[in-house]
Amino acid sequence: MLYTSQGDSESAVTSSELPIPSYPTRSLNFLKALPRTGGSAKASCEINNLSPSSLALNVLVVGAGLGGLAVGIALARKGHAVTIFEQAPQMGEVGAGIQVPSNVSRLLLRWGLGPLLDGKVVEPKDISFRRWKNGNVIGYTNLVPHFHDTFGAPYYVVHRAHLHESMQRLARELGVRILTASKVMNYDMDGPSLTLQDGSTFGGDLIVAADGINSVSRKTILDGVDRVPLRTGFAAYRATVGVEKIREDPAVSWILEKPGMNVW
Repeated sequence: MLYTSQGDSESAVTSSELPIPSYPTRSLNFLKALPRTGGSAKASCEINNLSPSSLALNVLVVGAGLGGLAVGIALARKGHAVTIFEQAPQMGEVGAGIQVPSNVSRLLLRWGLGPLLDGKVVEPKDISFRRWKNGNVIGYTNLVPHFHDTFGAPYYVVHRAHLHESMQRLARELGVRILTASKVMNYDMDGPSLTLQDGSTFGGDLIVAADGINSVSRKTILDGVDRVPLRTGFAAYRATVGVEKIREDPAVSWILEKPGMNVW
């Protein structure tokens, strides 16, 4: 049963009376424009037959998170030589589940991540937006088959660590060199080059800084100005709970009745 809300009153409606998708924001307007410039997800689980760039560059990427790995994969697919510098002593990732909408899944599939993500991603059927105080549904978004039919690619949910691991594997398969325990301490804008904590220096044609809010590059780019991160006033607490624990609790076991998402 679905509900509409006007002030403090609610009335039951059927799903057919709600626009599909009925999304609280206008973010879908952006997704609708993507098929005109992007490709279809069908085009894309192969990593061979690439069209290399006519000018191969030596690219240095700082940070081996999702952003740094994405840069490495995209550039390596075009024939560029990529080295990624990661300050952590070994590769790994923390976090919880993240959503991968169609504009992102299209790229992941095009890059060839499909086989590496098999068994790790979940494709939810829909999203139900619920009122916190009573659980009544006040918004609904159909994902399957609407998103694939409309935007040309699926809507996934995946654990951040699983996505990171898959992207790391693909990057290495494409020849990307990943150096751990390699903390960048300084940049030379004229080189361009970078210097690591151990004093070693690496030069290249292009440097991409993807090392987060504490990046050394920020001060370099801002000509010596140290711009500290600003608090937004919001905080998100993320956690993962095992399916068996959810199934054993009658108060929440209904969540597992179908592969959907619920937002309160």
